[in-house]
Amino acid sequence: MQRNGADGAGFVYCYNSLYSLLFYWGVITFRLHSQRNGGPKTTPLQFIYAMAMRLALILGFVAGIYVKLNDPQMSQAMFSHMTPLVKLIFSWESLSCIVSYLHYCVTLDGHRRRHIRLLASMQLLDARISEGFPQVQWRYQRTRSKYWYGTVGITISYYLVTLALMLDTTRCSCGLASTLLIACTYSWLTGSLGAMGFVHIALMDYLRLRYRLIMKLLQQFYKGIHRGKYATVQEQEQLHQQIGKLFDYSKCCSQLLTEMNGVCGAVAATGIFYDFTHMTCFVYVLCQKLLRFERLDTQYAFLTLHLVVHVYKVIITCSYGYSLQREKRNCLRLLSEYAVHFKHSKSIQSFIECFQHWRMHNNHVATIGNSFACNVSMIYVVFNGLISYVIVLVQLLFQLQQKDKQQGHPLVIPKDVELIKPIGQTTHQDFSH
Repeated sequence: MQRNGADGAGFVYCYNSLYSLLFYWGVITFRLHSQRNGGPKTTPLQFIYAMAMRLALILGFVAGIYVKLNDPQMSQAMFSHMTPLVKLIFSWESLSCIVSYLHYCVTLDGHRRRHIRLLASMQLLDARISEGFPQVQWRYQRTRSKYWYGTVGITISYYLVTLALMLDTTRCSCGLASTLLIACTYSWLTGSLGAMGFVHIALMDYLRLRYRLIMKLLQQFYKGIHRGKYATVQEQEQLHQQIGKLFDYSKCCSQLLTEMNGVCGAVAATGIFYDFTHMTCFVYVLCQKLLRFERLDTQYAFLTLHLVVHVYKVIITCSYGYSLQREKRNCLRLLSEYAVHFKHSKSIQSFIECFQHWRMHNNHVATIGNSFACNVSMIYVVFNGLISYVIVLVQLLFQLQQKDKQQGHPLVIPKDVELIKPIGQTTHQDFSH
């Protein structure tokens, strides 16, 4: 199934499902529409719905925990099997997911107009390409299937694993309503963070595919030049106009990349930081269970599956950032070879010199935050920090275990030693006699 990109309907068909998830989960306050229907926009009712959804999620999660803490039986069943450090870890996890969700919402609200302008510009770019190159066949169905079915599959799996993990963690047959409330709201809060991460990936992939499309069109023109296809002056003028459009498209993609960093950079940094802290905490819990030689149970599987989703998100985000950087570099390099095919044209040589100057000042890449490049090196940074912190926490666990052993065993007196009197506290007064 093909969709026309001339009016933005294909773009909406491809990405509307992802943005609908974000809207229904309260992360954003606008809906995605085609240019024919007015473009992306927000209404007062949509704003009220998003605010109500955010309030319901946060209050529901806090209320569930409050009920558990205030009931002695449920509190004993939920927390008695946890060590103080594990209690601190779960407290931090509860706090960090709420803070991260609020940061996502506040940041996206602050960049709402810029976000809407970014999506509208992406639709207009597809319309310009369709108008300038009618032979382009848009395969929106393939892209939509990749994002929609992949995101839905991962989200459903994540929800099921999270629900099972929270139900197993509470270990409470009573208070089923509060347990389900905590499990559902926690799954919803953390799932919203992951959904925005996949939207960021989808936008990076959009730019990557547009750079690749520009390269394929340019390669077709270069092959035609070598075959002598453009012999007449009129054909060469038409060729220069078509190639000039490709230069404009590449500059437009670079501008869209800058806008995307402005919209998604801060939330991507929050998401990566949350993934890092989440993985650090849960890996430590797994290490604690292993070091204490606890029997294998379902919690091992739930924790591991929960970690797999976060590891996948970090790896796929950085991989798409690297792919976008590579495609952009290859596209701009191929555009710079334009003058090689017309060595005797001074106007083209001057045009390429201006383009090279522009390229030097527009070497943007996808970023996490304001300055960290989103590429494979970020994977090393995240997992290197993860291992370092886990090693520190495991060392702390060993120290706590040694302290418990020393407190649990009395002082052993050798058989050849005789105590003259009971051992008491020695003070400075004992040395004054």
